[in-house]
Amino acid sequence: MKLLPRLVTVCLATFALLYLSVAPAQTIKLGLVGIMTGPNAQNGEFCRNGAMLAIDEINRAGGVKTPDGKSHQLALEVVDDQGKPDVGLNAIRRLASDDGVVAFMGPDFTGITLPSLFVGEEAGMAQITSSIGAQVTAQGQKHILRGRSNDQMWMAALVDYIAKTMNAKTVGLSFTNVELGRSGRDVAVKALQDTYKIKPVVEVSHAFGDRDLTASAAKIVTANPEVLINWGTQIEAALLLRTLRQLGWKGTFAFNAADDIFVNLAKENAVGVVGPQNWVWSKADEGSRTFVAAYEAKYGNKPSPHSIVYYDGVKMYADAIAKGGSSRSAVLTALKTTPLWKGVQGTYKLDDKVGDTIAATVIIQYDTKLTPNVVFNAN
Repeated sequence: MKLLPRLVTVCLATFALLYLSVAPAQTIKLGLVGIMTGPNAQNGEFCRNGAMLAIDEINRAGGVKTPDGKSHQLALEVVDDQGKPDVGLNAIRRLASDDGVVAFMGPDFTGITLPSLFVGEEAGMAQITSSIGAQVTAQGQKHILRGRSNDQMWMAALVDYIAKTMNAKTVGLSFTNVELGRSGRDVAVKALQDTYKIKPVVEVSHAFGDRDLTASAAKIVTANPEVLINWGTQIEAALLLRTLRQLGWKGTFAFNAADDIFVNLAKENAVGVVGPQNWVWSKADEGSRTFVAAYEAKYGNKPSPHSIVYYDGVKMYADAIAKGGSSRSAVLTALKTTPLWKGVQGTYKLDDKVGDTIAATVIIQYDTKLTPNVVFNAN
C-alpha cells in the first residue's frame, strides 16, 4: 500500500519535469507609441500594422532565440499619444514603467518625441522613432535611433529637385506652426539660399488644427510661385491644396508627407504633387515588392513610408535580442555594436555615436492614377 503514494509522487515529479522542458518561454514585449485616435489616427495605424506584420512573421518562424538557447514569441504593447505632446509623454512613461517591455518604437510627431527623449534615456531603453526633425538626434542621447532619413536630408533632396530638375525660379513656403513645420521651414530657407540663392517669394503659416486656410491660400495665389513647399501634417496640407486649386493656382505643390494618408484626403488634387520620402510602396526592388505583397495580403491596402520604419524596426530589435538577450541594456548594447544592418528600406548604420541610422531618400510625384512614381533618388 505504501508503494502507491510513492508511485504517485514519482509520476508527478516526472510530469513536472516534462512540462518544464516543453513549456513555452516567456513572451518578450516591444512597445509602440503612436497616434491611435483622433484626426491623425491613420498615421498610427500604418505604424502599428508595419510592426505587427514583422512580429507575425517572426512568431510564425518560431520566434526569437536568445543566447541562452530559449525561443521566445514577440508581442506588441501599443499606447496612444493622440498626436499630443502631454499625452505622448505619459504614454511613453507607461511603457517605461512596464518591466516586460524591453524596447520601444515611436512617436512619429517630432513635437512629441523631442520633449520626451529623457524618458527612454532614463529607463535605458532603445527607442526607434520615425520623427524626421533633425533636432531629435542632436540632443546627445545614446538610446535614440531614427528609423528613416531626417528633414534636412529630405529638404536637400527636394530643393535639388526643384532647382535642378524642375528649374523653378520662384518658390513659396508654407508650414504648420508645430515643431516639425518650423524646423522644415528653417531648413528650406537655408537650403534654398545657400545652394541656389533663391529667396521665397511668399511665406505663410497656419496652426495645427486650422480648417479654414483661405487667407493663406489667397496670399500664395497673389504671389503665384511656380512651386510651393509645404511642411506640416496631412490634413492641413490637403485643405490648403484644395483651396489653392479652387482659387486657380496652377503651380506645383511640394509636400513633406505626400503619402497615402495625404492622397486619401487630397484625392484628385494630389495629381502632380511632389515630395520627399524615405521609401515608397512603388519601389521595384525585391525586398520592397515582397514586403508590399505581404502587407496587402494582411491588411488589404498599400503600406505607407511609416509602415516600413516599424517593420524594419521590429526585425532590427529581434536580431538585437537574439544577439544580446532580452534585457533593456542588452538590447541597446547589441544595437550599438552592430555597425551595419540590412532591412527592406536599405542598410542601417548603427553605432554608439550616431542616432541617424539611414539616409535613404526619394522624391516622388503622383500621376493621374495617384501612383507615387520615383522621379529623383538621392541615395
